[in-house]
Parts: sequence; C-alpha cells; structure tokens
Amino acid sequence: MSQSGYRLEFFLPVPILKVMRAVVLFFCFFFFWAMPSSLWAGGGNKPLVVASIFPLAEFAKAVGGQDVEVKLLLPPGADPHSWELSPQDVLALRRARLLVTVGGGLEPWLDDFLKGLSPKNLRTVFMVSEPLKHAHANHDHHHHHGFDPHVWLDFPRDIEFVEKLAQVLGKIMPAKKEIFLQNARKAKLMLQTLHEAYKNSLGACRQKLVPLAGHMAFGYWEKNYGLDFVTLAGLSPEAEPTPKTLYQLIKVIEKNGLKAVYYNEPQNIKFAEIIARETGAKVFYLSTGAILTQEEIAQKLSFWDLMWRNLKYLCLGLECPLQTETTR
Repeated sequence: MSQSGYRLEFFLPVPILKVMRAVVLFFCFFFFWAMPSSLWAGGGNKPLVVASIFPLAEFAKAVGGQDVEVKLLLPPGADPHSWELSPQDVLALRRARLLVTVGGGLEPWLDDFLKGLSPKNLRTVFMVSEPLKHAHANHDHHHHHGFDPHVWLDFPRDIEFVEKLAQVLGKIMPAKKEIFLQNARKAKLMLQTLHEAYKNSLGACRQKLVPLAGHMAFGYWEKNYGLDFVTLAGLSPEAEPTPKTLYQLIKVIEKNGLKAVYYNEPQNIKFAEIIARETGAKVFYLSTGAILTQEEIAQKLSFWDLMWRNLKYLCLGLECPLQTETTR
C-alpha cells in the first residue's frame, strides 16, 4: 500500500486524535439535540432503557419486563474499551429515560457523554461509581491484583444492582413500581440460586486450579468460590501471550495433573488448542457474558444460560459435583 493509503491517524499524536474525536462527538450530539422531537420520537409509550453491555441489558429486561423497552448499545463482537457511540446511539440516548452502565472507566465513551451532553431527563445507574484501579500481573505465577472490571460476574453484587434498578424504574414509572419490585424479586432469586449452585458445586471440586488461555476475567469467582485462575495474560483482553507464557501454562497443567484448559475470548481458542495438544487436556469455553458469539446470539441464549453453561464446563474440567438449574 502506498503512503497515501495509510490512515491519517498513524501520523497524528494521540492527544490530537482524542481532541478530534471529542469535537466530532460534540457536533454529533449538538446536531441530534437540535433536531425537532418529531424526527426522533418513537418506540411507543414505553420508557426506553439503554444498557452498555449484554448482562446489564438482561437485568433491565428482567426488572422492567413488558413495561419498558431495552436497547443494548454494544454490538456483537465489540470491545467495550474501544467502542464509540454512533449517531443512532445518540438518538437512542436522547430518547432514553435510563442509562444502565458499568462505570468506573470501563466505557471510555461514557465520560464524554456525561460531561454536560446527556439529556436532563436521563437517569444513569452505575454498577461501580469509583474509578477502576489498574491491575498488575505477577509474571511468575500469572496471578493478577487490582480491581477486576468484570463486576457483573459477582452474583451477590448483581442482586444489589437488580434491586437498585427496580427502585429507579419505580421513580420513572410510579404506577408500575410494585411490578418492578416483584420482577426484581424473581431476578434476585435466580441470581441467588446461581450463586448457591456455584458455591456448592465449586466448593467440592477435586481441583481448584483453572488454567485459562486468555486474560483474567474471573477474579470474583476466585473470591466467592475459592478457585485459582492461572492465565496467559492480565486483565487486558488485548494482551497477547508469548511462547514463554504458553510453555509455563503447559507446565502448570502437567505438574498438577489438570484435565482441562479454558479460554474466555473466541479468538483465543487457538492457544487453548495448542495447550490441549501438548497436555491432552480438554478444551472448554468460559463466557464472561459481555460479548456474545454469533452462535450464542442465534441460539438466543440469556445471561443465565451462559452462566449455567459456565458452571457445567467448570465442573466437568475440575471434577466437581454439578448442581444444575433443573436439579436445584
């Protein structure tokens, strides 16, 4: 490719690129904020709830039921760290009554949106309000410390979040408050059942060491269920493993007689398969629930479906007594 074919951003300093993106975003917001409401109104009389990632959209649907419209911002396969709002997303946020988001810096686009650009009638519910701390990797053992941003995998926290959603939706639609509270009780029971199944099953595993061909995303399962994940990378999904880290993970599996290797990003299956060929371990997929594969979308799997499947795969690989959703 000739030099003229390169993208301009290769030649611009990062601060200038950020300023340019901010300017474009501002004019995009300004344009849609100035549009007459007759051009963007729609969606019936149900209040619109916009969720940044799939698990939060699932919680909003569970609590809101048939009385709200829920829109998921993050498209299939998108990375919440680098994704940016489109003009259509701006339209949806203008019409929305509630924005449900992780917060804490996980969604960089959120900061620009909330700095004076969000509509006055839009409420925002965060899973975390404090800034997420940076994690540091211990390269000898591949363990990671700091704030794990995958907070939706902390099922007790989800129970509190669902209750908060019901309270906020009750303020938006006071006539439906009792319905939202009733829906929240059902959702909390499902989450509590999931939490108890994980605790009971994983607490009785023969193995507690979980080799993961990917980045660390399951710190809350370590904290809540006593597992010990050994990973190829830290908390960043962009981190690429090296031949050395692959070799080290292979040695961990061989030394401990582990029978399974896991991966949590579809593109990392190739690393899991390399490890499996060297060790004879079986390969299993653990979904964080944040990004669905095309197959999962086609199957219309819910957040709960994904979490029950994760538990099944953990129990198969770690030799645990499986407590399923149907036998709870």
